[in-house]
Amino acid sequence: MQNQLSSSINMEPEQYPYIRPNDFKEYISEHYSDSDLSVCFDVGDIDTSGKSVNLDAYLFLACIEGEISGEIDTSNYHLRPNDIIVCRPNRQLSNITRSNDFKCIAIKISQQMLLSILPMNERLFNSNIHFACYPVVSIDDTDATRLHTYYSLLKSEAANNGKRYRREIVLSLAIAAIHKMLYLIDKYLGINDSGQLKQSEILFGRFIELLSDSDLTQRTVNYYAEKLCITPKYLSVVCKRTSGKTASEWINEFVVKEIKKQLKHSSKSIKEIALDLDFPNLSFFGKYVKAHLGVSPTQYRKKLFE
Repeated sequence: MQNQLSSSINMEPEQYPYIRPNDFKEYISEHYSDSDLSVCFDVGDIDTSGKSVNLDAYLFLACIEGEISGEIDTSNYHLRPNDIIVCRPNRQLSNITRSNDFKCIAIKISQQMLLSILPMNERLFNSNIHFACYPVVSIDDTDATRLHTYYSLLKSEAANNGKRYRREIVLSLAIAAIHKMLYLIDKYLGINDSGQLKQSEILFGRFIELLSDSDLTQRTVNYYAEKLCITPKYLSVVCKRTSGKTASEWINEFVVKEIKKQLKHSSKSIKEIALDLDFPNLSFFGKYVKAHLGVSPTQYRKKLFE
C-alpha cells in the first residue's frame, strides 16, 4: 500500500471536524458535488492534515480496482476489488491509505436526501443491522461487472461540467448505484429475497436503528423495549433468536464502541466522557470499562498512543 494520506494521531486526542457532502471538496477533488450529494472515483487527493474527520453523511463505496485501508471509529478495514462498504453518518474516518491503481464509486449522500429517495421501508433499512456488524461485503465477478457499468456511466456524466441536466443525470445514476449496492448487500448477506421480513427481524432492525441513533446515555433493555412498545423479555428473546446475542449484549457492544471512539478521537477528559454518557460517577465508569476492555480508561487511552 502506498500514499499515506493521514498521519498517526497525537497522544492528545483532538475534536475533529465534520465533513458534509458539500464540504467534501476541501478533502478530495470530487467529480461532482452539491449540498446533498458528492460523487468521486478515487481518493488520491485526500488531505486530512493528520487528523480524523467526522463524516456527517452516508458513504456508499464500491472498490473497482486496487485497494484501500482505513479506520472507521476504532475498527480497521481493508477493501479490495469487488468489496462494498456502507458508512453511516457520525463515523470518524482516519489513517486512510490506498494503492496507486485504486478506483472506486464513492457516493456521499445526506441523510435527508437518502430518506427522501429510500422510503423508510423495513427491507432496505434492515441493512442497518449488517452495517453495524459486517460493514464490508464482497461480491462475485459477475455482479462486479454489472457494478462497473455504473462506474463508467457515472464517471462519464460527472465529467460533463456545464452540461444541461448534468445534476439530474448524475443524481439519477447515483441513486441507481445506491439501489444496486443495497441490492447486492441484501443478496450477499442473505436477506430474504421475497422482501418479506419476519416480525422478529423487523423488531430487531428497529432496535439496532434505535441503538445506532441513540446518544447511549440509556443502557437498559427496559428503555428500548418501551420505545418499541414491547416487553423487555420479548425484546431479549427477539434479539437472541435473530442475532445470537441478547439485547443487553447489543447495548453493551454499542456503548463500548462509543467509549473506545471517544477515548481515541476526543479531547475530552475521562471524567467528561463518563458524564456525557451519563454514568453515575467516575468509579462506576472505570469499572464498566475494565469489565469490557480489560483495562482502565486511562490505561486504554495510553495504550492507543504508545
